[in-house]
Parts: sequence; C-alpha cells; structure tokens
Amino acid sequence: MRHLLKDNRLHLHDDDGFHHGFTALWLREASDDPAWRDPRTGHKLGDGDLLPIDLLITGTTEEDGGVAVEFSDGHRARFGYPELRGAAEDPLLHDLAGAKHLWNVSTLDGLPWHELDRLQADPAELLAVLDDVSRLGFALVRGIPSDLDGMQALIDQIGFTRVTDNGAIEDIKALPPEQAYDLSMTPRALEPHTDNPYRIPQPGYVLLHCLANDAEGGESGMTDGFQIAETIRREHPDLFRALTSVPVNWRYADEQAVLEDSSPFIEVAADGSISHVRFHGRSDRIPALDPDLIDTFFEARRLYSRLISDDANQLRFKLRPGEMFIIDDFRMIHSRTAFTLATGSRHMRQAYLDRDVVASRQKTLMRDLTSTPWRHRA
Repeated sequence: MRHLLKDNRLHLHDDDGFHHGFTALWLREASDDPAWRDPRTGHKLGDGDLLPIDLLITGTTEEDGGVAVEFSDGHRARFGYPELRGAAEDPLLHDLAGAKHLWNVSTLDGLPWHELDRLQADPAELLAVLDDVSRLGFALVRGIPSDLDGMQALIDQIGFTRVTDNGAIEDIKALPPEQAYDLSMTPRALEPHTDNPYRIPQPGYVLLHCLANDAEGGESGMTDGFQIAETIRREHPDLFRALTSVPVNWRYADEQAVLEDSSPFIEVAADGSISHVRFHGRSDRIPALDPDLIDTFFEARRLYSRLISDDANQLRFKLRPGEMFIIDDFRMIHSRTAFTLATGSRHMRQAYLDRDVVASRQKTLMRDLTSTPWRHRA
C-alpha cells in the first residue's frame, strides 16, 4: 500500500488496483486519537460540524502498516492502511457481521445444527450460532429443555426478549376458535410470511421451540428472501422497482391493539444490498397509488409470491421436541404445513429478539469470547 498527498486529499494505492482518496475533513473527523474520541464508547468528544471547513492536511508520515496525518488545527492522527481500505470498500455498518450466503434448496450445504450444552460451555460455539444466522439467515439448536420456558436457556446466552402484547414467550398451538387471536393458533397451514410487519419496529429475530410435534403435518418451511429479491432484481428489474417503491400498508387489530405500518416488500441499503424483505399475505393492504404503478406492483407481487413458495427455494423440515430455530425476520420467509389434531399434538413456544440485542452479542463475542450477555444496568 502506498499513499500520496495531493490536492488536500490522502490518496491510497495498492498493487491490486485499489485506489481511493480521503478528504482532510473526513480523516480529521474519523480520528481515533483519545483527544478526539472516547476510547471506551467510540463517541466523539467534539462536534464534527464545528471543525474548520477549510481544514488542511499539513503533513503525512509513513508508519508501520499505516500513515500518520497532521492537520492545520494542530491535530495528529494515525490510520492503519487495512482500516482505511476497509472504510472505502465497505463504508456502511451491518447489524450482523460476516458475508451473506444466499441460498436455495440445491445450494444449501446441510442444516446448521448446534447443541445447547456445547454453546453454553463454549462461547465460540455460541458465536458460531450467530455467525450462521448472519450467513444463512437461520440456525438450528438441539437439546433445549422441553418445558414451557425451556428456550430461556438459549435466550440467556444472547440477551433478552422483545416483549409484545402477546408476552415475552408465547404458545403457538391450536386453540378453540373463540380463543384463537392469530391464524397460528389454528391447525391450518400458514402460508410463507415474515412475522409482524405491522409492528414498529418489526421484530428482528424469531425463536421457535418445539415441545410436541407428533401430529400429522406441521412441517416448517423457510425461504431465503434475500435470494428471491436478488433473483427478481437480476431477471425483472422493472418488477423489482415496484417491490421496492410501493409502501404496502400492514395492519393487525384486535380488542386490545391496533398495529399499523407502511413499508415496501423489499428495502435496499445505500450500498445497493438487500437489507429487509417482508411478506404477509393476510395483513397487507395495497395503497391506492398511481394505477399504472399498482398494476405493475400486482404483477411483481405474483412473481414474488410464486418464487417464495417454489419447492426449489423452500426448505422443509419438521422440528422435534427439544429442537428450535432462530431466524432473521428481516430475511427469512417462513411457513408451516397444516396439521391434523386427531393424529396427535403440535405445541411450540415462540419469542422475539431485537436486532441490536443479537448484533451486540455477536460483536462483543468477536471482540472478546469471555464477554457476558447484555443485561439491564442496575
């Protein structure tokens, strides 16, 4: 790596063709020097918008693996070359670290199973669970205690649950019609969907723990929504634009809650990557926008739905007692086949985790495997 100071910018060059220029103000504000940035929290100790707008780079010095930069306001900061290159090549933060592996049934290389006792004993195994959630969108765990709050053993390794009007951990089993407050409380099939797109914010991760599942049917299904979105973007760009531009109205209401949000089926981050997919065919209401746009949208939704449900894209498996999955609710579109109560029972327990809880646990483990789960401060 080589650097060159030209036109008040620090230019980096590497032998593989990498080149990027960094402005004086960007470098000054990005400084990690303790005089400017709190080493514990990473927060700046001053306001970036109050730095001199005409700030100059007055000198550079090659240092081991990086460069020291001096500025006209007297500040001096050191930057590692790998960190600067990383900032240029991957400029945005990601809630979970690690590259995404987009998959369909034929490209998924086995199921990511983990054992509870191992991840409780070895933090590296817990990190592997969270890495699988980042990479694939889901992970599977065996050995969960088969009692009502058995999943708490895994939750305690990560952090704490998202509490909703349905509680912290809720039952998912067939109830009498007068008691069922959701379609999941019936034995009918659940079409592919993401959970609760009408909540603000939408739950980040879904945990489903099996207590009983010996009835005929009741298989779980999963589709990688990011893979579906990329397929549509590549093959039908006009339909992709409709799926990213129409703000779908999502709604759920009962005697104690009215939950509403407007958001598209597919969201794209500033760097062009897919960041969020939604699908919930029972709660979506399409706004009365421009008729031509809505006509295109309905065509796009039909394709989106067909690809989500295609056997080539939808993984199917049946959870057994003591098994559970954790899925990324911004990525994975999941489903359930119908089950027959006369042939047995199906009893699941479900909880949600917020995105910052899961992301923080992964990143603290990456920083230090001896770190403890996030707890409320006393």
